[in-house]
Amino acid sequence: MKKIAVIGTGYVGLVTGTCFAETGNQVICVDIDVNKVNRMRAGEIPIYEPHLDVIFERNIKANRLSFTTNLEEGIKDAEIIFLALPTPPGEDGSADLRYILGVAEDLGKILEDYKVIVDKSTVPVGTAEKVREMIAKNSKVDFDVVSNPEFLREGYAVDDFFN
Repeated sequence: MKKIAVIGTGYVGLVTGTCFAETGNQVICVDIDVNKVNRMRAGEIPIYEPHLDVIFERNIKANRLSFTTNLEEGIKDAEIIFLALPTPPGEDGSADLRYILGVAEDLGKILEDYKVIVDKSTVPVGTAEKVREMIAKNSKVDFDVVSNPEFLREGYAVDDFFN
């Protein structure tokens, strides 16, 4: 069992976190939306994805899936941190990395021990290096940044994750 933090509970983050919990890992999902986090804590799933509701409920009841708005609390015990943040298109059509780089900067300030940070957002080549630089700017501990390209299809995301 691994302790995993998933930052961002949009489509990718919530599916990823819930499915990792289903495989026996301890997962805490972090989001800045207090209302959304409170709804998920109460067992309400904010998106529709076939089969996700069943494993969402099962893993909350099994205490393998939890939610917080506190980034520091969310990553404290995690061995692996997934960044599943929005990357809306910028004015020129390129991916807007402000959310990912903002969280990376925050992580650098609060990391207390070694972590693996996984870029799970839809981002261009070279983003992992930018994330590493932002974390390193403030970090006093070792960490690694890796990329895990997004491959989940809406309507098939749970099946895609497990297969």
